[in-house]
Amino acid sequence: MFLNRKIQLIPVGDKEEVNRVYSYLRDGAFNQNKAMNQFMTALYMEAVQDVSAEDRKELNKLYTRISTSKKGSAYDASIKLPKGLPSTSSLSMKVKQDFATACKKGLLYGKISLPSYRMDGPLLVHGDYVKLRSQSLADCGLYHNYGSHQEFLEHLYKTDLEVFIKFANDITFKLVFGSPHRSQALRTEIQRIFEEEYTVGGSTIQISGTKIILNMCMEIPKREVSLEEDKTVGVFLGRTVPAVCVLNAAQNKTKKPFYLLVGHTEEIRRKRAQIHEQRYRLQCTITSNAGGHGYNKKMKPFEKFHKYERNFNRTYNHYLSRKIVDFAVENSAKYINLEFEETLNTKDRVLNNWAIYEFQQFVTYKAAQYGIVVRKVDYAPKPLEDVSKEDDISDAFQIAQAEDFAEKVKKTGKKKEKANEKEPVTA
Repeated sequence: MFLNRKIQLIPVGDKEEVNRVYSYLRDGAFNQNKAMNQFMTALYMEAVQDVSAEDRKELNKLYTRISTSKKGSAYDASIKLPKGLPSTSSLSMKVKQDFATACKKGLLYGKISLPSYRMDGPLLVHGDYVKLRSQSLADCGLYHNYGSHQEFLEHLYKTDLEVFIKFANDITFKLVFGSPHRSQALRTEIQRIFEEEYTVGGSTIQISGTKIILNMCMEIPKREVSLEEDKTVGVFLGRTVPAVCVLNAAQNKTKKPFYLLVGHTEEIRRKRAQIHEQRYRLQCTITSNAGGHGYNKKMKPFEKFHKYERNFNRTYNHYLSRKIVDFAVENSAKYINLEFEETLNTKDRVLNNWAIYEFQQFVTYKAAQYGIVVRKVDYAPKPLEDVSKEDDISDAFQIAQAEDFAEKVKKTGKKKEKANEKEPVTA
């Protein structure tokens, strides 16, 4: 189980050192992404053309060496990867994974375009440079300067907490946590890293505006809870409430589905209507603005509303997913059944035009912390004129008892299409 956390970094040193760090990161990301685009093009060409297996092995070897290697390299001499980072191994692995994923989605059949990497994209960082540092002061990694672990815990939830990362090329970063109240979860995760409960893996660093952001990837262990194989929770995105959770009747002695109604309909509708109304009034005002150098500045308030609504949806998805997973844990359910997002129609649902894929991803990664398996069900509720909460509970109960999951649905669907094609058409 992996978690990603965004943490702001500040270079430690004078103004000259800060400029050196920014140049190092910008030039490193530029050359790295340029090399990745070149490798991605080479993989595509060898897949389209009839290239032998020996030539492919040799090509992969050439792309795992830097441009100045004495053994030879496929990269241009102008590509100078960041000093001190093992970039060739990280970027080759990343490109191969992205290329394999693109091929599964139909790259070679023209269904999608060839993946590319932005020149200002994030810089790949090996886990050895951001993990917990060993006792040696010369090693890279995460550390603090407190005399003992107990002293570190005393400053953990205070504003004067100081945690550093010794990075490649003699660079030292200081982590910025912000408000102790808002960053309470992040500070707890940092504590577990120092206590070696969590381990830090390969991460990325990027420059967003004027800030340096570390996308830290942490591997966390599964929480041991007792789960029963014959218990399943069905989740239905309701028409009267945002989400309904129902436990299947396998272990229900009362023969009535035990359910949980998650979320408040009026809260969502009122908040989204408020955001849309404010954005509409601002949009009417902006249309009268003239062009020129000040146009982009005048459009910034309008862009803030898009981020505001996006943050509200994301926060609410976290709330819904946490409630659903907690419900499954309390009832010792081994499985959670969700509606298949590709066939889900949210037209008459409370969560209309919602980030459904993100919601299901949140449920999946939160459930994985407890070893709960998330499955997708292709379910279409019956259209009703007068919908009540009992109807939503009934639909969630049907999802909990379903046995045809998304993978099986796809396969049977393809077989039906082939069978229809073979049948002769009669006039």
